[in-house]
Amino acid sequence: MGPAKIYSYGYPRQWLVNELSEFLVAVFRLPVYTIAGACLLGTLITSVVAGVFYHLLAPFYPEMVVAPDYMLGILMGLGGMIGMYAGARVQKFIPANVIKWILACILIFTGGRYFLGFWF
Repeated sequence: MGPAKIYSYGYPRQWLVNELSEFLVAVFRLPVYTIAGACLLGTLITSVVAGVFYHLLAPFYPEMVVAPDYMLGILMGLGGMIGMYAGARVQKFIPANVIKWILACILIFTGGRYFLGFWF
């Protein structure tokens, strides 16, 4: 049996950054395209800090895979930057209700798959 794999999903502050965008949209009624870039920048910063932290932590646990997957991180970052740019451009032309329904369907589909995968 090979070494156990441990995957990290971001620094604990990551949760705050993700919740901040929802708070700004729901409470302050800001359009999503105005806050998407700032929230993605916060996500980038916390992800880089987490990557550095786990890279520095890896030598202390040689029997585990703790170091981050750099290629995957770079690809996710590039995808986020492209999505941020394209989303900010396109989002102005799509009604907010349509975007909310698309996001609701994606969340229900993703949550449903996790739920069914866990129970069945």
